[in-house]
Amino acid sequence: MHHRYACYLLAYVLSTSASFGATLDDRVDELPEKYRKWLQEEVTYIISDVEREAFLNLVSEQERETFIDVFWRKRDPNPTTLENEFRTEHYERLAYANEFLGRSTFRKGWQTDRGRYYILLGPPRNIQNFEHEDSVYPTELWFYNDAALERFGLPPFFFLLFVRRDGGGELELYSPNIDGPKSLLTGYQTASTNISGGIEEAYQKLWEIHPDLAQASISFRTDEGDTATFQRSSFGTIALLEDIRQAPFRGVDTSYATRLDFERGVVESDYLFRYVPSFGMMSVLPGPENSYYLHWAIELDARYVGLVKDEDRAVQTAIFVTTIQMTPRGDADTVVLDARKESFMRLRSEDVEKSKHQPYSYRGMTPVVPGSYDVRIIFRNRACPSRDESECYKSYTLLEGPVEVPDWRAGQPRLSGPVLAYATERPDAKSLYRPYRFGSLQVLPNPRRVYAIDEPVVFMTDALDAPPKGSIRSRIYDRRSPDRIVAERRDSLDGLQLEPLVPEMTLADAEGGRYRLLVELLDAAGNVLDAHSEEFEVTPRTLVARPGIRGSWPQVAAEIPGMVQSALGEQYFGLNQNDEAREHFETALKQNPKLGPAREHLASMLLDEGKTGRAIELLEPIYQAVPDRFEVIILLGEGYFQEKNYKKAAELLERAVTLRRPEPRWLNHLARSHYALGHLDRARELLTLSLSLKADQPEVKELMGALGVEPAP
Repeated sequence: MHHRYACYLLAYVLSTSASFGATLDDRVDELPEKYRKWLQEEVTYIISDVEREAFLNLVSEQERETFIDVFWRKRDPNPTTLENEFRTEHYERLAYANEFLGRSTFRKGWQTDRGRYYILLGPPRNIQNFEHEDSVYPTELWFYNDAALERFGLPPFFFLLFVRRDGGGELELYSPNIDGPKSLLTGYQTASTNISGGIEEAYQKLWEIHPDLAQASISFRTDEGDTATFQRSSFGTIALLEDIRQAPFRGVDTSYATRLDFERGVVESDYLFRYVPSFGMMSVLPGPENSYYLHWAIELDARYVGLVKDEDRAVQTAIFVTTIQMTPRGDADTVVLDARKESFMRLRSEDVEKSKHQPYSYRGMTPVVPGSYDVRIIFRNRACPSRDESECYKSYTLLEGPVEVPDWRAGQPRLSGPVLAYATERPDAKSLYRPYRFGSLQVLPNPRRVYAIDEPVVFMTDALDAPPKGSIRSRIYDRRSPDRIVAERRDSLDGLQLEPLVPEMTLADAEGGRYRLLVELLDAAGNVLDAHSEEFEVTPRTLVARPGIRGSWPQVAAEIPGMVQSALGEQYFGLNQNDEAREHFETALKQNPKLGPAREHLASMLLDEGKTGRAIELLEPIYQAVPDRFEVIILLGEGYFQEKNYKKAAELLERAVTLRRPEPRWLNHLARSHYALGHLDRARELLTLSLSLKADQPEVKELMGALGVEPAP
């Protein structure tokens, strides 16, 4: 295997459905020409697996016509009109791709990389062509900045870069992860003996040609930009391209394909990923900074995990993308937490082989503010052995449910809910707070909630502010006889100040069935102060498979000063509880004055309050360190505008409107800054653009009149 490909986590499919692919080809060939063209050319990028399978199982023209009609109606953005705007726009994109994007190839336009992304996304906001630049291979850079794309789960601003590799062939999608900046340069020879140094040198050469070209060579995401390191490629691009491919299926209910009244059945799936079953659990547990943390675990059978296989190095790697979303109960429009992170697992092939009959476990943790929430965790795995998308293994699974986060009340005795576990470990002497890890004690969660006969039931619970000589009483009840106690123990809390309690209980002579664990916090007199319960199952099997390979997503590291307080501040901000948010951001900066996210959020709040001086003090150090970070540039521009430092405001806002799609507010500030500086032509240009984006702006029309320009009707 080529070393470059091995380094970038290309995938080997651990479990595939080869027989499905064979029958798929046969059924497509048997379709009448009209329907074969519809399936393979017209809707190939926007039809989901479940719909494709359903269509291939139809046997008559009437069934196919009915299916096609429903297919388009499910995507109609306005069913009350005769026209289906989605269908119309889709065929316009298809026609454009076939007419203009296949001219320099032997393929039809829709088959090219540019054609595919044009059909999926529509026209880019801007195209920069580097076909005649001597120092780079023929290259075309597309820039998208459309807030409407957010409804498809996409960022409103991103690049796509296409290149004629080695100067020949058609324009193909460039990969920051596989190609790298050096591949864009003609006759490139690095002076550095260090791999990452060579990349940085190539990046600087591209920057001299055009900053956007350099940025896209590292990452297609504008919010990563120059912050992407040269030692590790941008995996944000991988997630972005996956989201683009998934975009046509966002918000589309494809369940109709399984309910149409046709004789033959269909196979269910979701979007471009297929759903795989899993076991999961969520636990709200006390932790550092006098805060509660949401711990979660997902367990998958090994056959559902796709891996990269590097034969030369005898290793396999897994690529995971995890999204956690938290909204207040009954209020789906208020987002408290929406975090998305990529993680990568590198395994020795011999370890994979040893664990092939054991499940995989994946865990995470985040601090959370008090309240009642609905939590949804989407866990995705993608693995591609080549550039051919049809060979990719793509799966997803879900963990969702209600979560209660209590207030942290010092001096009130309380007990955390029991966490069922397989066992415990002490991996090293280092004390860390991580998913289901408390100091040096690692609890191995049991999301299946199943134990084998004669296997001890292990669980964890934590008592806070317990009274002197307090204890925890644990009882197990047989669900078939709810009053019958089948096991009981009592543990003193003396000496358990630093770690939670993790007892084991053996069910002597237990039979297969369901049981209930009740854990109670008692005072010295035996009075119950708090109680929680959890149900589990005992199986007649003599062994329950435990995870052989475990991983976790990047955590909010509680040991880094300010990180927890900043994360909590962002959640309070999402809840519109600004006083609490400000308090947490201020605390975070006292703990860690260099913490960028806390500085940005606090500065934004101060600007809204008119406290521009403090906001500028917070932002200037970040701007000096990271001069191309859009969020900082726009906030600083706003601050200097409010301070009437129009020269500085114009400098910053001019940069901002080139990085993101301009909004009327920014354009108006920029125009007024140029007006104050005497740059009247530029002010007119900006105000005209502002009115084109939002016509109802009386104050802008008034300023246009002062400039001697009659606004367009």
